[in-house]
Amino acid sequence: MIANNYFSDDKDLQLIFTQLIDWETIVRETEGENFFDHKIYSDTKNNRYEMAPSSLEEAIELYTSSLDAMGDFFGKDVSQKSQIMDRNELKYENGKVIFPKETIEIYEKFRSTGLMGYSLPREAGGLNFPATVGAFYAMIMARADVAFCMTTTLLNLAQIVSRFGTKEQIETYATKAATGESLFAMSLTEPDFGSDLNSVRTVAVKQEDGSYRLTGTKRFISQGCGLGEYPALLLTLARTGKPDGGARGLSVFLVKSTDITVAGIEKKMGLHGSPTCEIVYDNSYGEILGEEGLGLTRYTAGMTNFMRLVSASGGCGGGTAAYYESLKYAKERNQFGKPIIEIPAVYEMVNKIKRETNAMRLLTLETARVIDMYQHHQIRMEKEGKADRDIRKDEKVKYWSTLASNLTPIAKYYSSEEGHKCTSIAVQVFGGAGYTEDYDISRMFRDSRINTIYEGTSQIHVRISTGAILAGMAGDGNFRKYLNSLKEEIPKPSTFLLEQEMLLEKSILEMRKIESETRKETVAENLMIQMARYLCTLLYEKAIPKIMDQSERETWEKDCRSYAIDSAATAQSSLYRIQYFE
Repeated sequence: MIANNYFSDDKDLQLIFTQLIDWETIVRETEGENFFDHKIYSDTKNNRYEMAPSSLEEAIELYTSSLDAMGDFFGKDVSQKSQIMDRNELKYENGKVIFPKETIEIYEKFRSTGLMGYSLPREAGGLNFPATVGAFYAMIMARADVAFCMTTTLLNLAQIVSRFGTKEQIETYATKAATGESLFAMSLTEPDFGSDLNSVRTVAVKQEDGSYRLTGTKRFISQGCGLGEYPALLLTLARTGKPDGGARGLSVFLVKSTDITVAGIEKKMGLHGSPTCEIVYDNSYGEILGEEGLGLTRYTAGMTNFMRLVSASGGCGGGTAAYYESLKYAKERNQFGKPIIEIPAVYEMVNKIKRETNAMRLLTLETARVIDMYQHHQIRMEKEGKADRDIRKDEKVKYWSTLASNLTPIAKYYSSEEGHKCTSIAVQVFGGAGYTEDYDISRMFRDSRINTIYEGTSQIHVRISTGAILAGMAGDGNFRKYLNSLKEEIPKPSTFLLEQEMLLEKSILEMRKIESETRKETVAENLMIQMARYLCTLLYEKAIPKIMDQSERETWEKDCRSYAIDSAATAQSSLYRIQYFE
């Protein structure tokens, strides 16, 4: 892979960071009007708050320097070991997962950077970065190595403990994640229940001392074994209520990897450096997180929403890697007496990867912005002891959380699907060489495939979104108002954007006419594709007037036009399928 700083070497990512993000609003929402955490440091000199910014300028400088350090480490260290970690696969022996020494070395080097707990609050020793910065982080990490990216992003699930756990749990578990002393894993899926989490069978029985004992089996648990000598804390979904109690009978428990048995690891198509474990709980000790009965509706939802944004960012990272690696190869590979990048068909493939990746980035970062608009405010209300009903009624929380619920599945679906398509196009650019293991692109293709499956398959996200889109696009629906607000920021919407809008309205009308739920589910993905590409085109056209350099603006205008043409064509075919598919 290319060895470089994966933040500073990416001109478009730099442009997005410096010119297209409303940092003033995001910093205000994250740090508060009065920069709460900096005041805590001023009053107490608690070193956990030492990095807390006292101004907008300090916050942006902190984000920039951290992303630069992250880009340097992942671009010059992780990327150069990714192929080795992929080939020197994990081994399973006598209940223990054995990692390649390169993985252990990279992990320990990463610990020394101090960048691990980017999403954790400062009270738990983290950096308290907004979701927007977290999305940039994941894009950079996934460009270098998706498997190692998972290790770091899963570790940041400790934010769930710092949000809903007791003070003792925060100190015992979350703070260790901030330093990398302990990893985290999300232990939800069972052999018979994947997306159908309402039906999980793992049982938790309360003991006299207030702890619980868990019995059951979980499958496809990434990082459930920890990493070498570093243990993991498993956020485990288990049943405390009746066997047929559904979601209300489920709770989340904190279980150490030292208290479970790893029955085996999966031999996978990709992600060879990331262990996917089968976990057996045999009267395993666990501590409850928060309250009984809220495991699925509150705590698991928080975990999955975080990981879905990570998954969307991972699609962007995969697209970025596909672009830069295929561009380099196309410039160096000569055929017919010239570099193949000069062949129009090859140039179009490479450029398609670039414009699709930028569209994914805009959608993912917009989703992160929407999350930032309410999440920090909501957490502050929780920490102040406000009642749940009062938090739900809060106008800011109600508006932005609903919008986030609409955008998150769209971003996850679209970026994971398009990210994989980008790696597929890159394999084509490499030709026969791309089908071998001589280049990293084959690994990127294999690794990107999982993005459309984990954290909810694409089909699950289509199912989640269909009703929300149809309801939100009612005459006075919030989602319609939101889309209109984006359009109002575009000085002169393109013909292709307006055509997409018209075709989307027709598709919504057609979907509402369908009486058969089976047929509606069958064609629903076409509506999802239309909505995602319309959103991306809106964000693309909204971005262009903000680009200061004329040459860069002209390049983006050209890419945006090509993307909008592709999207209008896709919208037409999607409408056709909704109308006539049986």
